[in-house]
Amino acid sequence: MKIIPVILTNSSPDLEKKINFLEGKTDWVQIDVTDSKFGGEATFPLEWLGQYQDKQFFWDIHLMVDNPFAWVEKCNLIIAQRVIGQIELMNDQLDFLDRVESEGMEAGLAVDLATPLERIDQEVFWRCSVILLLGVKAGRGGQEFEKSCLKKIRRLMEMREELKADFAIGVDGGINKNNLLEIQEAGADIAFAGSAIWNREIKLKKDQEKII
Repeated sequence: MKIIPVILTNSSPDLEKKINFLEGKTDWVQIDVTDSKFGGEATFPLEWLGQYQDKQFFWDIHLMVDNPFAWVEKCNLIIAQRVIGQIELMNDQLDFLDRVESEGMEAGLAVDLATPLERIDQEVFWRCSVILLLGVKAGRGGQEFEKSCLKKIRRLMEMREELKADFAIGVDGGINKNNLLEIQEAGADIAFAGSAIWNREIKLKKDQEKII
């Protein structure tokens, strides 16, 4: 299971500090973007990432915003590699995937903790590069991982096998050193971690594919 660090902030100094810390430790960085629709404060403008293009990260943008479709062009302008949108604030899941892919980026969908997997349109399973399951309520960092997410991970893995699809299963929210293993064993391919990395609880290793 790959571990990808998550940055959720509205502070320019905090963003710079975290990006400098991650340099040389990871290939991928996920940027959480929220306009407070899920609660919490709005995050920094995506345009700020333009000054960090020399860091050579693969940017993964997680859109927790009203109408994610409208944000795709901004993601392309900062040369993101992957864009993931919350289905709860999306008018049409296929339209979103089409829009992201038309800009040459990988496309994924995210599902909030209380949202059932049945809300995912059947047609998109073969189109997503990743389906991201939230282990907490979307929008705020530092929350405790909800065990109910483990059941969703297992069910999503079963659905992937039944459909013969090849999307990655990602998990985000409340991830720490105590639950990493059970999240991996449930079937997750990617763990997106924030607080546990900034607190030095989880140590990153570049190209990490297993828990160390």
